[in-house]
Amino acid sequence: MPPISDGRFGAELRRLRMSAGLSLRRLAPLVLSSRGHLHDLESGRRHPTVDLAGRLDDALHTNGLLSGMLHPAPAPDDPERLAYVTQHPRRLDPATLHALGEMLAAHRRLEDTLGSTPLIPTIRTQLDLVTTLVAESAGGLRQQVVDLAAQWAQFGGWLYAASDRRRLASRWYGTALEWGTEAGNADMIATVLSMRGHLAWSERRPAPMIGLSAAAVRQPASPGVRAIATQQQARGHALTGEAEVVIDLLDRATELNEAAMQAPDREPPWIYFHSAAYLTMQRGLAYRLLGRNAPAINYLRLGLAGLPAGSSAAAWTGPYLLHLAAALADTGEVGEARDVYERALALGHATRTVSLATQAEAAVRALSARR
Repeated sequence: MPPISDGRFGAELRRLRMSAGLSLRRLAPLVLSSRGHLHDLESGRRHPTVDLAGRLDDALHTNGLLSGMLHPAPAPDDPERLAYVTQHPRRLDPATLHALGEMLAAHRRLEDTLGSTPLIPTIRTQLDLVTTLVAESAGGLRQQVVDLAAQWAQFGGWLYAASDRRRLASRWYGTALEWGTEAGNADMIATVLSMRGHLAWSERRPAPMIGLSAAAVRQPASPGVRAIATQQQARGHALTGEAEVVIDLLDRATELNEAAMQAPDREPPWIYFHSAAYLTMQRGLAYRLLGRNAPAINYLRLGLAGLPAGSSAAAWTGPYLLHLAAALADTGEVGEARDVYERALALGHATRTVSLATQAEAAVRALSARR
């Protein structure tokens, strides 16, 4: 049988397997496959499935490298132009900057479907490229270069944060802040401050979460960017039990969101996910943190149901499903809670979000034990 692939996946699988000191016979049971099937993958005679690539990533500890190879970066209109600029960064032109911007937009949408981990190998390559471009650029294009590079760095920081690699997330957020400041991009400065606050949220540190979110709100940024930071500030106060402050801030976030909807062209492209439904989910989450389960369930349901089709299956919706399920379980709605947890579990598997899948699976087991 002749090979049916270009062999890159198989060659990389063989390299990783040998680096791990595993024979095909030893690897096969770890990934629920057979020695012969794996041999065919390495020789290029078979194409891997998404599920098998994910199991191989888990067994070989590759941080999603093999899964990422199944979903290559969206091709630019002129791939030769990017290849040339990679070799000759000082020959950068506006058309290449446009191609890099289009590629970033495509990756943002792709992450909604695939999750963060499969994209990281490709994004590392792009971060290396934009870092080189910033180092080499001068003259009239430099502000555009550092502005676009800041957007890549912010996206890289988000991917690492979503993959629970917080040190790398903090590093790239810091780089995005530096480049965004040089570019004079108030939206990026506010966004990075807010995302640093999100890192504090993931560690349940309300003081820096509140302070960084408030710093983001003080920037002369767009209403949508400030709405996101304001609702995050509200969640920080919810962690400390300040209910009146929380409600005031959530109302302020709603006002900012209404202003954003009146001038959508003013909003930066990286907050494409922001919507009234998103803020409704945030309000539900804040009530959940305050221990008010009834309104929390109501707002979380409304927000999740109101998401546009492109966002409803995104990995970032997973935590809201977990909070909705937990609130349902606490109010005795065990059957519906299990359904929501199973929905979160399926989302975790589909987007390769290990932390989400792990939490949902543990919660399903705990609910089953209560029967």
